Amino acid sequence: MKTLRTLCILIILSGVIFFGLKINAKDIDIPFFNSDKKEAEKESAANSKKELKGSAEPLDVILYNQMDAPRLYNGCEVTSLAMVLNYAGYDVTKNTLADQIATVPLTYSSGLKGDPNDGFVGDMANGPGLGVYHGPIYKLAKTYAGNKVSDLTGKSISAVYEQLEKGNPVWVITTANFTPVDNMQTWKTPNGTIDITYSEHSVAVTGYNEKYVYLNDPYGYKNRKTDRTSFEKAWEQMGSQAIVIQK
Repeated sequence: MKTLRTLCILIILSGVIFFGLKINAKDIDIPFFNSDKKEAEKESAANSKKELKGSAEPLDVILYNQMDAPRLYNGCEVTSLAMVLNYAGYDVTKNTLADQIATVPLTYSSGLKGDPNDGFVGDMANGPGLGVYHGPIYKLAKTYAGNKVSDLTGKSISAVYEQLEKGNPVWVITTANFTPVDNMQTWKTPNGTIDITYSEHSVAVTGYNEKYVYLNDPYGYKNRKTDRTSFEKAWEQMGSQAIVIQK
């Protein structure tokens, strides 16, 4: 009776009352502290947001143009990485990185398409080609900066802004117009199906404020101002991919 009485008290404290039902304590698992845990998570998230100042002046990151000789027609990802590496103190060119990045065919003999998670898809210098995602870029960056490289992919945009406030530009994947696109297509790759767009683009994010995000665009624009809301939506559409290198 003592065990049953104790169980009843615990059930009542948890906010759940069972009528006309005999329950053994070993047969139930009541999340007594779920509400407290959720509140703690909300408070932690709120505190994290409070830590952000809400703006970071655009950093003076060197601008590299992917179209400058030797041209990399599809080389926005390695060009943006070269900018970020240079700012962190590593003297490297876009073309050196282009020679070092992993590559895969645009189309295999089997008819399957290349996966940008494995390497650059297609011909980077002259086309046709697609691009490369954060995984191979992260691996390449680590050959230069080691443990100073962090992959922020999958985190919230606040992780990117936090790095900007710390004085670190951030490599990201977005779209060519920095807005969400409606021309996504599904590819069958050796690793399964993936959604891609030929509008994929990579830039180095250099600053932000309440309304705008500033980018070093490898098409030749330094600290390019773009609408923050549209940029965030495009970044999320492309998988929230981001890499930072600590100075």
